[in-house]
Amino acid sequence: MKTRIFLRAFNLAVCGLAVAAFAACGGDDDGGGGSGGAGGSGSAGSTTSAGTVDPSTTTASTGTTDPATTSSAASTSASTGAGGGPQTIEMIDDMEDNDNAILAKGGRVGYWYTFNDGSEGATQTPPPDPEGTGEEPFTMTALEPARSQSTYAARSWGEGFETWGAGFGFDLNSPEGAKASYDASAYTGITFWAKLGAGSGTSVTVLISDPGTDPTGGSCSECDAWQKSLPVTEEWQQFTIPFADLKQGGWGDAAGTDQIDATKLYAIQFQIGIAPKFDLYIDDLGFYN
Repeated sequence: MKTRIFLRAFNLAVCGLAVAAFAACGGDDDGGGGSGGAGGSGSAGSTTSAGTVDPSTTTASTGTTDPATTSSAASTSASTGAGGGPQTIEMIDDMEDNDNAILAKGGRVGYWYTFNDGSEGATQTPPPDPEGTGEEPFTMTALEPARSQSTYAARSWGEGFETWGAGFGFDLNSPEGAKASYDASAYTGITFWAKLGAGSGTSVTVLISDPGTDPTGGSCSECDAWQKSLPVTEEWQQFTIPFADLKQGGWGDAAGTDQIDATKLYAIQFQIGIAPKFDLYIDDLGFYN
């Protein structure tokens, strides 16, 4: 079952595109560790303000482009939220098994997928699979050179998206495609390594959904995920994001609370906003304390 993908391009894209809409509505960028566009807090060094767009269509693009071959040497620089660096890490996926499933541990079952705004003529690799056919499953990218002991990373790249952009991510608890919530309240937040390919757009946001911000929760129609903008560069950096630092983008339905419900998380996604092209790598993603 590890090669089976359970993608919900529509639900996940609607939930995961919060940054984009706010920017399109003219959100202010105060440059101080996260603006309304991504809803990041002003904690130390973890965000820049990087709005993307107004979600309208969520049609999947099935085109592909040739992968860029650029890769930079490993960097040890870390960017953390108010909670400081991780002391212990519960790995969600280290990508080293080179398949489309997150690690099957801690009660988590999920599969990597891609999504985009469906702009005509645009391309994304790996391509979205909204019907869940599994014909072109998400695959990991070999790192050349390796990042320390890490030899694979999750990656998506493409060009031409003009509405709100594109992204990739996974559900935390979707056995046999039935999306359910996952209790992450034992953890402080998430941590991961990230970098951009050469020439990529830099508007990167991490989005996490809960019952008030995911269509599966049944309480939102314009689901505005909890999120934080990331100052990703072409050098590897570690990002440590406390759940307490996440804010809604401010464009969709309010969650009815000022903080994410970590007892019921649905999905973790990474989105790049409008740019001529994009190329994002994510590695060693886990919960932390």
